[in-house]
Amino acid sequence: MSFDQSAAADLTLTLSDAGVRIVHEIPGRLRARIAVLGLASLDTNHLAAQFRTIPGVRTVRINADAISVAITHDGTVATRARILSRLSGLRREQLRFRHPDEAAEPSFLPTAGRIALIAGYRLLPRSLVRAIVLAAISPRVLRGLRSLLTEGVTVELLDALAVSLGALRGQFRTAVTTDLMMGLGEYLEETTIRHSSSLLLDLLVPNPETAWIESEGGAVEVPFARVRQGDLVVVNAGEMVPVDGIVRGGSALVNQASITGESVPVSREPGDSIIAGSLIESGNVRIEARKVGDETTTAQIAQLIRESLEQRSDTERLAEKHADRQVYMTLGLGAAALLATRDLRRLSSVFLVDYACPIKLSAPVAVRATMSETVARGILIKGGPSIEKLAEADTFVFDKTGTLTRGTLSVTEVQSLAPEDWPQLRLLALAGSLEEHSQHPIARAVVDAANLQGWRHLPHGDVIFDVGYGLRASVEGNDVLIGSRHFLEGVEGVDFDGHSATVERMVAEGKMLLYIAVAGKPVGLIGLRDELRPDAHETVRRLRGAGVRSMVMLSGDRSVRAEAFGRELGFDEIHAELRPEDKLRILRDLQAAGRKVAFIGDGANDAPALAAADVGISMSQGADIARAAADVTLMDDRIGAVADAREACDQAMRIISSNNAAALGINSALFVAASAGLLAPVVAAMMHNGSTVALLVSAIYRSGLNPPAVHRT
Repeated sequence: MSFDQSAAADLTLTLSDAGVRIVHEIPGRLRARIAVLGLASLDTNHLAAQFRTIPGVRTVRINADAISVAITHDGTVATRARILSRLSGLRREQLRFRHPDEAAEPSFLPTAGRIALIAGYRLLPRSLVRAIVLAAISPRVLRGLRSLLTEGVTVELLDALAVSLGALRGQFRTAVTTDLMMGLGEYLEETTIRHSSSLLLDLLVPNPETAWIESEGGAVEVPFARVRQGDLVVVNAGEMVPVDGIVRGGSALVNQASITGESVPVSREPGDSIIAGSLIESGNVRIEARKVGDETTTAQIAQLIRESLEQRSDTERLAEKHADRQVYMTLGLGAAALLATRDLRRLSSVFLVDYACPIKLSAPVAVRATMSETVARGILIKGGPSIEKLAEADTFVFDKTGTLTRGTLSVTEVQSLAPEDWPQLRLLALAGSLEEHSQHPIARAVVDAANLQGWRHLPHGDVIFDVGYGLRASVEGNDVLIGSRHFLEGVEGVDFDGHSATVERMVAEGKMLLYIAVAGKPVGLIGLRDELRPDAHETVRRLRGAGVRSMVMLSGDRSVRAEAFGRELGFDEIHAELRPEDKLRILRDLQAAGRKVAFIGDGANDAPALAAADVGISMSQGADIARAAADVTLMDDRIGAVADAREACDQAMRIISSNNAAALGINSALFVAASAGLLAPVVAAMMHNGSTVALLVSAIYRSGLNPPAVHRT
């Protein structure tokens, strides 16, 4: 698009009344100063998340120190107008402020002050320099003393000793430079850790401020908190869906990427479900609200993400304990260097190199980065412990229906036993004409298949149902029976023995059979199967490639059908004709045998197994109780997400392991160099902190992370 500089200037004057000033703009990017960013304790992450909900926005970066925000977008006039409207309309009640006990954003100002002190070091009187340096390093020294008194020997004590040694030797410039290097390293480390957490928090979709509710006089805008279950909510193009509900009017193309990770928009028509947080790309809909407020999908995901940030895995806890033990080793090496050389400079250099920081920080950064990467792909992992357990699982147990299959029947074969009188299409039309009067899943599958074939309805008499067996009706003066073999043979006396080979073949292929007879004679068989998910085979292959030793399938189906499914997918164990309580028993037997079990299910009766497994995985369409009991919830309705989750967790554990090895190697080399007097304190601090930050950044990007654009739009 062409960029109108004069229009931008006019709009800058208008925005100034709202405390907003555009300081720089190019097509697709603008930077503005906003007065409210100067408010104390402002939660800038929450504000940035609000800006990201603007359709067309790609990235948002807030610099509270400079009270400015930089926004990149798709470059369209409409998006730019929406951004400027949101900036100028920003109200205090939309802002969130941190509680006193919440950690503030890391500030670069102390580091900038130390840089200025070093730059003007020779211009100031020595007495003044000494006073300023002592004031500058005193927070670190006091923090070290406080740590010694309350927590024992920690990294903070090493840092305090390192800067204190420089000051005691009268080398104040070295002391403040060393403090600068450590402060800069801490700033970068804290920023990196917050970035790994914000990758998750950025995925939270804030609730809209208002919603449009249909009333007798037309649509009325009300505060979001006043939306109630049963309200008809009107949502237009470019707006976010505020509730979970059912479309009752209109049609729209809906982007659900921020919730399910699926980047392809889906159409929504009357009768379809729709979830909060979805974006209406085109069209408009009227939605009957079923879940509002904290009950919506978006709110539940937000709560899960917040809780997951607080959960720490055994790997993280062990890393922290191991890191704390390394402090004693550093003190020992420093003491040895001092005894051998009597050189306080070397001692200061040794104290500036420690194993604790990279080991302690690498694990949580890798965990948060992995959680963010999986959320972006429609997979919610409930914290570090679940990542660790999923990576360790050696046995994956699948409940067949709703996981390996879609849980809906479809006709896979129509077999005519009297082709001259009843060819396949006419046979299917006959079944569809009678089954359309039933709401049974088998009946719906038959009618759907007939519709696909463009069937012609056959006139018939009243349809009589024998519940659990089948149906009967009169067609063209003949009695027609459709149902189970027991109904047709055992109750009605129709003989199918002459077609045993066909029946056995279809059953062996895992098909459920519908038997059809006309005038007391067998005329056809319809084979139905619970539709296998298209990515089921690939999922099994990927899981085996990820080191899963055993694949187990559980099913309530008859053994013949279950065995056919299991053999087709290559499962090691197949358990059929199970009752709900049998699933839990089988899981416990596997665990008693030393297996580490991941269970994948979706039904309410799967909740006990999901909770008892080492790690439970719930499908996207699963019952609420199943999703609550699971350690991992798939928001995208595809079984391949199970393999995605396992591979991501494996990668997280590899990152933690390799980073720990790299930290040990790098810092061991730095220890040797510092002990040998080859590293000045400033250089030691710079190399140690630089390598730590490099490892943390590596953990983020090796996790596959660059937050996807779909979550920033």
